[in-house]
Amino acid sequence: MEENKSNISEYLDSLQAKLSDRKVIAKPVSHISNYPIALGQCFYLLDFKSKKVSFQKGIKEFLGYEPHEFTFELASSYFHPDDSDMVERLMRATLMFASENNVSKDVAFFLTYRIRKKDNTYVKVLRQSTTYDLDEEGKIISNLSMLSDISFLNTANKVEWKFDAPGLDKEEFRKYVTKEYKGFFSDRETEIILLVDKGWSSKQIAEKLFLSKHTVDTHRRKILNKAHCKNAVELINFCKHNGII
Repeated sequence: MEENKSNISEYLDSLQAKLSDRKVIAKPVSHISNYPIALGQCFYLLDFKSKKVSFQKGIKEFLGYEPHEFTFELASSYFHPDDSDMVERLMRATLMFASENNVSKDVAFFLTYRIRKKDNTYVKVLRQSTTYDLDEEGKIISNLSMLSDISFLNTANKVEWKFDAPGLDKEEFRKYVTKEYKGFFSDRETEIILLVDKGWSSKQIAEKLFLSKHTVDTHRRKILNKAHCKNAVELINFCKHNGII
């Protein structure tokens, strides 16, 4: 996007360095190894201190990757190109929040997006993530994620999220999301969005900003495409949900 695009690889390197001297309160994987999964599901553990997939189940059956192919790097980058920027921003916001604040073991992060299978096709998934290993202060070391195929339920190519936990300071978490979405839209696009939120037409916006109506309409189409939204109502909801306006 116009300003610093999220770079999840660089952030994960910095997170690993940040966690290097933390003592891990590890949990055994024995009680999740026999956890039943349905067709079109899989789950895995991402260890952010070692940058490894420390456990996986159902990956080959669902996504086609052999165990040695499903690496930490792959699990952090196999997003659809049109979804990757938003997914990376949300991952950064969530991990930053969880690494800087005490989080409940019952924390739940829900995220929908498209991922690449081994055969290079894409599948729309719901990823449900929760903290797993924590340090002595209750901050994240690893998380457990379950992927479920929702292609048959959700055909919209929208990245959507929800983050919840007992006692979660939602407004504090939203600050992290807002920070990550800085620069998602250009200053001009944000200016137009604010006027759309007021109910202004393209003609009114054009007169206000000394632009042609054609130029405003072009901006509006680009804004909708960037946010994966179909109309102004969806756009405003998207912007408010992510702290853009």
